[in-house]
Formats: sequence, C-alpha cells, structure tokens
Amino acid sequence: MKVALFGGTFDPVHKGHVNAAKEILRQGLVDEVWFIPVCWHAFKENDNVSLLEHRKNMIKLAIHGKKGLKVIDLNGNPTHTFDTILKAKKYFPGNEFFWLMGTNLVEEFSSWFKPEMVLQEAKLILFPVPGFEHEKNLLLNSNNSIIVQAKEIDLSSTIVREKLAKGESVENLIDEKVLNYIKENRIYSASK
Repeated sequence: MKVALFGGTFDPVHKGHVNAAKEILRQGLVDEVWFIPVCWHAFKENDNVSLLEHRKNMIKLAIHGKKGLKVIDLNGNPTHTFDTILKAKKYFPGNEFFWLMGTNLVEEFSSWFKPEMVLQEAKLILFPVPGFEHEKNLLLNSNNSIIVQAKEIDLSSTIVREKLAKGESVENLIDEKVLNYIKENRIYSASK
C-alpha cells in the first residue's frame, strides 16, 4: 500500500490540511494519508502549542468518515521526520511511504535533520501553497519528489488561531465538529 505520512503540529487541523490529503487520494498518488501530529515543530516557537491529545482528537473529528484518512501517533517523544519515517517502516512493514508537505517548507528542507536520508527513505509529495509554488531546493528533483498539480491552499493554523483569538468566524476554515471541540475545551483564547 502507498501511504503518505502527513506530519505537523495541526494546531488546529483545518480544511486545507484535510483537502490536501483528500486531493492526493483523489489523484491516486497514494492509497491512504496518515496524519501524524508532532509533539513540537523544530522551526517554530513551541511554547504555546496545544496539548498533543487535543490536537489528535481534533484530527480524528476532522477526518471521521473520510475514507483513506487516518491519524497515527508515532511521536511518543519529540522526533524528527527521518525518525518518524523509520518508525512507520518498522511498525508497518510492506508499505511504500511518502512524506506530504506544503511547498512553503521546501526552502527550509535542507535544514531538516538528515534531509538526504529522508529522501532515501521516502519520496516527498509537495502540495502547492501560495507564494511558494516555485521554491527550489538543491536536494529535491523529479526522482525524489512529486509536485501535486492542484489548486493552492491558502490557509494556515496560525490564521485560524488569530481569528479565534479575535472572536472572528472560522466556520469556513475548520470542520464544525472541530470548532465545537475547541469551544468545549476552551483551547484558544477566544473560547477561554
């Protein structure tokens, strides 16, 4: 089975994340997409990241009933992409793994932990993000990465959090069940 591993903080998961996953399934690039919420993000401030359990629960709500989408926890401790891919191969042998990420991460890819090894273990699937669709990286080429031909997704978890903090509507940005969960658990400032 071809599986795209989709790592991120998902704080919170939004419709852009889910739509990107559904699109690569629709195009037949993979058979399943596994959302992997990370404990922390190496290139961002992590002081205010929501609890991992909340983020996993929000992903489960957002993808419930959507064929081919799963949430998998491979991050018992803070980990790197390379380690996550190796864990997936160890625990789920026999699958062919890909790493799904936005084109906004292409420029920083060389700074990741063992980027060359990441590319030996999994091919990258790059989803277009506005302003980053032509980013280049000397490590990436047509043999180790696939650029998805799809409508760009112009949405980030930061935008969602900012809107929630201001009390603005996010109904078009996140799943209704996720929004209810955020309110019930008072996760972001507008709901506190």
